[in-house]
Amino acid sequence: MNKGERTKRFIIEQSSSLFNKQGYQTTSITDIMNATKLKKGGIYNHFENKETLARNSFTYICNVLMEIYNETISNKQSASEKYNAVFNVFIALCENEIVEGGCPLMNAAIEADDSKLYFEDKVMDNFNNLINLIKSIIEIGKKQNEIKKDLDPEHMAIFILSSLEGSLALSRLFKDKIYLQLVDKQIKEILFLK
Repeated sequence: MNKGERTKRFIIEQSSSLFNKQGYQTTSITDIMNATKLKKGGIYNHFENKETLARNSFTYICNVLMEIYNETISNKQSASEKYNAVFNVFIALCENEIVEGGCPLMNAAIEADDSKLYFEDKVMDNFNNLINLIKSIIEIGKKQNEIKKDLDPEHMAIFILSSLEGSLALSRLFKDKIYLQLVDKQIKEILFLK
């Protein structure tokens, strides 16, 4: 990686946290300049505009997040272990262990709902990736007789993701993981055979 590529990656890494915490619309180039200690020309040398930087930053943080999800489930055998690994990523998001500001997908989705984001397609793609990951866990669990056979994997994956994202938002708002824990308990009761 040459110096220009390292600088571009540094800008993306620094700005992804800022965008996630402050929002894509409200984060200014000045904020990014302060975080990176680069001048405006140093940033625009690598990115056509703020929208291009925002899109690249969102893609970067989502790739990091999906790598974490995939790594945490890769060495797990059972569906319950895989589900617990996914749940633990949500706990880490609640505690700002992955990125400051909570779940990048939820934050971008909320912002896209209120105003036009220039990368709504990427937000939807990444939510679909996470739904498919959860769906694959459910399918594995059904094959291994861990998960109830009558559950539709796609519908259940959407339910699980929606429930976890909503409880993550409440847990962050109230600064109390109890919301995530309560939803986790309910999901397990619905999902797994006893």
